[in-house]
Amino acid sequence: MKKLKESSSPLINRTQMVFEIEHFQKSTPKKAEIVKDLASELKIAQDLIHIKKIVARFGSTKSKIVVDIYKSKEDLKSYANIGKKEKTQEVKEVKAETPQAEEKKE
Repeated sequence: MKKLKESSSPLINRTQMVFEIEHFQKSTPKKAEIVKDLASELKIAQDLIHIKKIVARFGSTKSKIVVDIYKSKEDLKSYANIGKKEKTQEVKEVKAETPQAEEKKE
């Protein structure tokens, strides 16, 4: 894994990095594998890493990975664009916690 670019955003406690990963005669790595590798390489918790995108060109053995690394879980939750599946799960949890309004009888 090779780091191509790094930029810091101190106001939102985030560091954005671009990596290039080589996967010769293999498919593009899954997000879980990339997060695990990044966490071990950067020596940070996996919970603080948010993969924005993985760019793989057809026929190429290299992929570019754009990653946001936050300083805390709270920062990640408040600033990261969460995927559609995760958002719907959060909405379901909130609906389950709020009491249902009583229907008006006429």
